This record gives sequence, structure tokens and C-alpha cells, in this order.
Amino acid sequence: MRAYFLAALVVGANAAVHKINVGQGGLTYTPDSVKAEVGDILEFYFVGGNHDAVMADFDTPCAPSTTRDDAFSSGVIQGTPNNKNVFHVTVNSTEPTFYYCSVGMHCANGMVAAINPSDDQTVDAYRAASKGKQPKAPTGVYGGEFGDPLP
Repeated sequence: MRAYFLAALVVGANAAVHKINVGQGGLTYTPDSVKAEVGDILEFYFVGGNHDAVMADFDTPCAPSTTRDDAFSSGVIQGTPNNKNVFHVTVNSTEPTFYYCSVGMHCANGMVAAINPSDDQTVDAYRAASKGKQPKAPTGVYGGEFGDPLP
């Protein structure tokens, strides 16, 4: 947590923290679309079921990103309604970024979301492309850290 607190101070007062609930009400990320700037922090709260958050490439739904140096994977987490163990990811790009749940057939059943979707790369288009895809699970946790919620 100390690293994220210091990172928040370095980024400055203009950095935003975006709260994303994972598994709230089923196979969902809430919200499923976020507009974020470089330096903003995504906070993934695992609030229900077994889920993860894995960055993917738009053209290869339900598979870990192979083109981005800033890719992330939370690992599978058992969510609880009051879970305060949050996965923090610092936004490093404003290009469209997509992520999915690699557990079971969650991605194939629409558990996907986007950061900075564009007019031609939307969360709905990614969700449609993910239908029926066998999700691929990454190995390990990377691209973020677990800690307490940020203020």
C-alpha cells in the first residue's frame, strides 16, 4: 500500500481513482467502461464469486495481452461483499484497453470490460467477439499490486 500512496502523491492531485466492482451481481465488471488518464489508478474490488481481471488485446478476446508492456493480471480471487483487498493498476496509456475474466467460461459469457474504448473498439464489440471463446488464463499476478483502498 505504501508504494501506491507514494505513487498517488507523485502523480499529483489530478490523478483519479476508478473503483471497479468485480462479480457484483454475477459475471460483470461494474462499470464495464472507464475513461482514464495516464497516472490514474484502477481499483478492482472483488465482491462476489471467483474472478480475475486480465488485460487482453482487442483482436484476441479472452487471451492475455501479448502486445502491451503494461499488461496486468490479478490472479483468481474469491470475492466477498466487504473485500478490502484491492488490486491496484496504474494507467500507463490512453489507448483502448480491454480486460476479461479467465475463470471457466466467464469471458465467453460476456464478463469483459474496457478502459478508454474508442468509436471502433467498443466494449460491446469486444463482448460480441468474446462469445464462445475458450478463455486463456495467464500465469501469475503481474502489472498491479494488492493493497488497501486508496482515499
